[in-house]
Amino acid sequence: MSHDRAWHIGSHSNIAWKGLGGSGVDLFFAISGVLICWRILEDEAITGVFKLKDFYIRRLFRIQPAALSYLALIALLIVIGVIHEWWHFWLGGLFLYQNFLFHTQSRTLIFAGYFTGHFWTLSVEEHFYILLSLFLFFVRRYRIRCMALLYLAQYCALRIAHTYGFYSEDTSTRRTYWVIGRLIFPALLALLLRRETVYAAAQKYLRPWVAFLGAVLLAYADQVMHTKSLGTWTAWWFKNAFYSQWDHVVLTFGFLVVATMLHPRSWTTRFLELAPIRYVGRLSYSIYVWHLLFLCATEPEAHITWAPLVMIDQRPWRYIGILAVAMLSYHLIEKPMIRLGHKLAPPATPGHSDLRVEPEASNDSGTAISATQAG
Repeated sequence: MSHDRAWHIGSHSNIAWKGLGGSGVDLFFAISGVLICWRILEDEAITGVFKLKDFYIRRLFRIQPAALSYLALIALLIVIGVIHEWWHFWLGGLFLYQNFLFHTQSRTLIFAGYFTGHFWTLSVEEHFYILLSLFLFFVRRYRIRCMALLYLAQYCALRIAHTYGFYSEDTSTRRTYWVIGRLIFPALLALLLRRETVYAAAQKYLRPWVAFLGAVLLAYADQVMHTKSLGTWTAWWFKNAFYSQWDHVVLTFGFLVVATMLHPRSWTTRFLELAPIRYVGRLSYSIYVWHLLFLCATEPEAHITWAPLVMIDQRPWRYIGILAVAMLSYHLIEKPMIRLGHKLAPPATPGHSDLRVEPEASNDSGTAISATQAG
């Protein structure tokens, strides 16, 4: 919705959604940080060892097939002159450094890389997979302390960079070393949850309504900090050196994800487990990969004149097209490749029932909570 063009139906409009794309990215990072770290730790606990090669094989077959299919189509459309994309942006998507090409001040650069610009989050995600896996492979003791120190060091570096001008709002906002904290903190939560006492306390006290109330209070505190004058040195330090909206978002989504995961009987989790919602969740990666092709052809800066693409970018065809292509991508590309990855590098836990390689050895649960229950 944030990437969609503005539209109005009577008094209703999607403009209110336009500024929420960043929150969607933060939620995505929170889910990924908790889930990926938890699955690595779970496999390690069951097998007694973390198999780095197997992890990379499963991630490769999970992520790259759909992404490479999209990039192949974009390349074809560039070659035949339908899309006017600069090749170095396309290469940034292919080799996962798209997040280092971002520059807010040039409309030309933004739209020249518009069809692959969303791959910046995938680039950060893949960098996180590599860094997290290496951390867990080499650091066997004091992981929580080391991860906490890493998060603190990254946070302090970010604050120092903001204060002394090393951080640029034009070019720095998507670079891995400035964004990685949004994934490190949720991964730290997953590490903490492996401790039985922490897990039991979180399951008892960190309920979804508690996390939601905390999110509201943090949002209110953020509003106060950014609108009111604070006189004392302590208050100034708290506002400028310790607290920022970025921290509020990271904390909010990290604890909301954990609270939802740990309470499968809460109304929020039951809603997310409804069959239609689950199916949209299954399609979410394909929707992410393919959606910009259907949303930007009629933007003037894109200079698209090919009639079929212009037509399918009209409402409501663009939404129908996104859903149809996402379904095809999931069922014809993602699922077969995920199964192949599981066959080449079997995980300790089988995961979703429709992705099983060996049905007789699998678990019927397809929910995120199945991982925590197994722990």
